[in-house]
Amino acid sequence: MLALLPHREERPPFAASPAPYALPPLPYLRLRIALRALEPARLPPFLGSLLRGTFGHALRRSVCTVGPGQECSSCRLRRECAYARVFESPIEPGTEPPSLRGQVTAPHPYVFEAGASPGDLAVGDEIGFDLLLFGDAIGFQARILWAIERMGALGLGSTRARFALARADAVGPWAPVRLFADGAWSSGAPARGGPLPSAPPPGDGRRVRLRFSTPLRIRREGRIVPPRDARELIYLMLRRVLEVAHFHSQAAAINWSFRPLLDAASALKTPEWRFRFVPLARYSNRQGGTLDLGGYAGSAVLEGELAPLLPLLRAAEVLHVGKGAVFGLGKVVIGD
Repeated sequence: MLALLPHREERPPFAASPAPYALPPLPYLRLRIALRALEPARLPPFLGSLLRGTFGHALRRSVCTVGPGQECSSCRLRRECAYARVFESPIEPGTEPPSLRGQVTAPHPYVFEAGASPGDLAVGDEIGFDLLLFGDAIGFQARILWAIERMGALGLGSTRARFALARADAVGPWAPVRLFADGAWSSGAPARGGPLPSAPPPGDGRRVRLRFSTPLRIRREGRIVPPRDARELIYLMLRRVLEVAHFHSQAAAINWSFRPLLDAASALKTPEWRFRFVPLARYSNRQGGTLDLGGYAGSAVLEGELAPLLPLLRAAEVLHVGKGAVFGLGKVVIGD
């Protein structure tokens, strides 16, 4: 007699796992700039603030056809103006995502990355920095480079020392392009941007170290505080990428349903979580005084299922994290 097999309920066909969360496309361009001192110069300890402020003045003088008395938010030319789009970035009514309701300006589509200030410079000494452009701002590169050249002529530092543009290159994982050297601009086509990096860091994909080499500024209940946990860090990175893409990349289709990424971050272990406060200040011409830019530098080790988060971590290396990113604050580097 044949033995009867126990009855088994019919199971539904195998259901594929949901597709991983995909970041929106956000091209970027890294411009590497060298300025040569034409006069003895004295520069402040933090170059990011100095460069950003002087760049804004130079860009407005270079492109604004209306005049300094016109507010960008109400200017009829604001949608085509490089200064309004790049430096002021007003939010058009009805276009803000939920996280920015009530704000009048969007995240700006650029970041200055400058090394340690040399302090005093003699005639002929050089300073170098990177200017990263995101999304639609890449199309304004000619006006932006012209503003950088003019920025040096306006004068930098407490002595308003004049600088000349020495070199300008477009650099990145693609072939570098020389844009300016030996007093002459390239006659070739504008530099093209590329996609945000996606290559996974070395290792087994289950452990990664994040180093914050410039202060990370997180404001909570009116105070600048260190990050609480991995979930908060991932949320800040995600918000940064999505908001910049939303306002500055016409090709971007934003998926605001990112809860699975936050849940993946909550499941991570953090065997190392070391942050220390680093004081930093800058002088603001607009506000006529010194502003605090202090924040938390340090490192964190994340362990667990990192695969869904690695593209975001790589993107954060380029876009920075937290407040003051345009100055170069919140710079995160993956690896030891």
